[in-house]
Amino acid sequence: MASPTQHPNSWFSDPSWLQALQVEQAVDSAALARQRIKGIPAAITPPWALETGKITIDHVQALRRALESAALPLVVCDLPPGVSCTWEKPWIVQHKHTRWLQAIDGQFPSLPKHRSKQARKAVAQGLRLEPCADVALLLQLHQHVRERKSIPSDAAALRRLLTWILTSPHQSSYVVYDDQNQAIASATFLHNNGRTVYAFGGQERSNVSALATVLLIQQGIRDAEAVGNDIFDFGGSADAGVDRFYAEFGAHAEPRFRAILVKGWARPWLRVFRPDLF
Repeated sequence: MASPTQHPNSWFSDPSWLQALQVEQAVDSAALARQRIKGIPAAITPPWALETGKITIDHVQALRRALESAALPLVVCDLPPGVSCTWEKPWIVQHKHTRWLQAIDGQFPSLPKHRSKQARKAVAQGLRLEPCADVALLLQLHQHVRERKSIPSDAAALRRLLTWILTSPHQSSYVVYDDQNQAIASATFLHNNGRTVYAFGGQERSNVSALATVLLIQQGIRDAEAVGNDIFDFGGSADAGVDRFYAEFGAHAEPRFRAILVKGWARPWLRVFRPDLF
């Protein structure tokens, strides 16, 4: 596999993300997807994207006005980390966070001792990490996690997205195999300009799957350093156990905000079927 490079801007603002998913852009000022949520027309952060893309502090108020003017009863907009959101009612602002590991003078800190020990143990037990360009395998491992956690996932759309992603030099993807040559875990890292994101992960449940994940994260951090990025972004997780796992690599909590606008007539319906939006 050729050495990866930085995306010139942001993966999540690349129009090809929406094109790969075969969805329309909802507004001109942000990479939001036009979708239906429980039958309600909406502008949302695109499926599998972590944020709306390259939105700066200077542009955030203009974005708010554009979204308020859009003829859509629902807006769900995930702002990039580092962009604060003080939007007032009728907006609902949810405070979230991701985890960032930051390089100092171009070099990331070494893994904590217990994680380094796990990486060595993984190799000693015959685990091996290899670059991967096999869409079907990455999809299979990713879908296993979704199914195990009962998270809905459109496999056909994800296949289209991964097919496009794997053609890019601005990513690196890997699979870890066990000593029986079985694929047990995978990861795809997206190299934005300045920040590498742990964007897609997959896993077969086994007694060495945690060790495999450590190997993948170690490689992702190495790739971030190699492309010249100063931030390795773990991608965040609503699962408290996963968040603690990321924190144990020395990654600090980096705030990010989700801004939600639900217009009057859609509120009763969505309060019943999507209470998480409130």
